[in-house]
Amino acid sequence: MKLYHKILFLTLVQLGAIFSFGIYQIQSLYVTQKAAFDQKNLIQSEMIQKRFEEKLDQLQKTAQILINSQEVVTGIISNDTDMLYNWSKLFLSSSAHKIHFIDLDGTIISRGESEFRFGDDASKRFYVQQALKNDTFLGIDTVDDKECLIFAKRIRQYGERPIGLISVALIIDDDLLSSLVQGTTMNIAYHSENQTLLATNHEALINASSLHVMLQASSVKEASFTIGLASDAELHALKEARTNFFVSIGIALILFVFALHFTLLRHLREYRSISQVLIDFYEDRLDIKEVGTTIKHTAQERSTPEVKKIAEALFNMSQKVAETQDALEHLSSIDQLTSLWNRRKLEEFLDQKLKESERGSFFSVLMIDIDRFKTINDTCGHEIGDHVLEVTAQLMRQSVRASDILGRWGGEEFLLILPQTDTQGACVIAEQMRTKVKHHTFDHYANTVTLSLGVATYRSGDTPNAILKRADTALYRAKNNGRDRVEHED
Repeated sequence: MKLYHKILFLTLVQLGAIFSFGIYQIQSLYVTQKAAFDQKNLIQSEMIQKRFEEKLDQLQKTAQILINSQEVVTGIISNDTDMLYNWSKLFLSSSAHKIHFIDLDGTIISRGESEFRFGDDASKRFYVQQALKNDTFLGIDTVDDKECLIFAKRIRQYGERPIGLISVALIIDDDLLSSLVQGTTMNIAYHSENQTLLATNHEALINASSLHVMLQASSVKEASFTIGLASDAELHALKEARTNFFVSIGIALILFVFALHFTLLRHLREYRSISQVLIDFYEDRLDIKEVGTTIKHTAQERSTPEVKKIAEALFNMSQKVAETQDALEHLSSIDQLTSLWNRRKLEEFLDQKLKESERGSFFSVLMIDIDRFKTINDTCGHEIGDHVLEVTAQLMRQSVRASDILGRWGGEEFLLILPQTDTQGACVIAEQMRTKVKHHTFDHYANTVTLSLGVATYRSGDTPNAILKRADTALYRAKNNGRDRVEHED
């Protein structure tokens, strides 16, 4: 594949990923906004539901207040129209349009909304019959040829003997529906066999759902309240914004592809060599040091100032990366507390020495452990324990040769690899190390620190585990024989 096609393909893949992520984010934003929109509508629907329930509750409270009045009870018994009118008109409001007192025969004794209109026969009314039969009625019925929300309740003298009825009604009209949806973006409709009402002038509800009302059956058939959006302009605007963004992204991507195509055709020759170096590095055909050498050679061959500047910048960058890589490699091989080699690096050295021994070389290993180190940590704290580890590591480093490999194996345990050293020579070095540590006075620890050491020498066919196990066995023998000593393998 030509360099042009590689660059174009890789660029388009990355751009596709970026644009896909952008589209995903926009879609996520749309989904979030849509959820917020739906949540707002749900909250508004619950608000309307609550307002409707409050209307019903207000009807019942008004009726209960009047029923509990002794004057009202007396007025019903004495058929005192004036007194009942004066009482009921006090409670007429936007939550109660009609208040009627009715005797047990179904005759209206008094109307709160009309002082001189009484004596009408309401015995055939469904709500009157239900209240006389079941004690209460809460539902929709016709009052004075108007469909109303009605609460009717039987009135008892001293809570025992029925003496009449009270009905509190709220006319179902445009004003009632408007009060329910006031301050929201919702609309509400009332539908029955006789009429259909809407709170606003919109022709239909959007995403309509029924209002949950616990009303008794009545003579008004098919009565229901329905709520829905008054307008879908907000949702439409949200969808339109999403669509416009998708179209804009598509157009921008097409224009960018054309611009990239012509730019590559025009300038690719100047950058082909440098690009090839970077591709070789990307495909692991060159390491970072080889990249620096190749880039430097390329910069000397190019005459274009821009190419030279890019090559010089890449060369400097590769040099810094190589230096950083070396530093990181060094850090990954060093134990941070003692500055000795760490276990991973020791394992590499051990594998290397075993391979060298297969070609005639030999070596010994020392497994070293600080005696009773846990007691130092437990009695003096980990800070003193770290101090003992650091100083002991320095003392051991002073006791070994430049070719020897000393590292921290783990915890208070150390490993020393002695190239070209037999068991006798290893024991001499181990004894020198033990003596040096034992006679050293620590700055922050008053007691004597001692070492136990186990020595093992390479045998033909050894594996890392085999030679380490023999050294470890010798170390445990030193521990069991009283510590502060050197033991070698049998």
